[in-house]
Amino acid sequence: MELDPENLPQNLKPQPIPQLLHSVFEKGPFKTCCVCSKVLTDGRLYEIQKVFKGREAIFEMAICHGCGEEVAQEFSNESKENMKKFLVDNFRPAPEPAQCHFCGFPRNLVPNFTIVGMCQKFSLLVPSIIMCEKCTERLQGKLSRKTREAQGDFIKDNFPGVPEGLDVTPSPSLILG
Repeated sequence: MELDPENLPQNLKPQPIPQLLHSVFEKGPFKTCCVCSKVLTDGRLYEIQKVFKGREAIFEMAICHGCGEEVAQEFSNESKENMKKFLVDNFRPAPEPAQCHFCGFPRNLVPNFTIVGMCQKFSLLVPSIIMCEKCTERLQGKLSRKTREAQGDFIKDNFPGVPEGLDVTPSPSLILG
């Protein structure tokens, strides 16, 4: 049986990718995967992740599903299990990215946050996920040294000039891959 998007409730239907998930650097929607440089709008699944300090995006990336799976293979099994447990125990679904999806703190009161969106072509497939800085720190504290080193290597290899130690905690889709 095939899923018919027309029969889904409005809040679960794919939506246009919101401006908040557009690339500041590219001045519009992301065009290519940050790892393999393949075009993202050809139908492949991809994830957008942006880190904000105040109103400024200080880090942004779009990574195709295949490359995301390769990155996640570098994470320790202990970290993968800890991240899954964190998500299961703390995730609070909401149709709008108005608050942290892990503690419920309103986004407009959070000085720093990460937003993640799962996309295909020019559509956001499910509502964006927001994680505030405190929840990011809690999740980061559950990662093994091996996983933190893999994160650091990924950033260093794919984003020259990004400050060392920038917290880019793995997003939910990389965790659940």
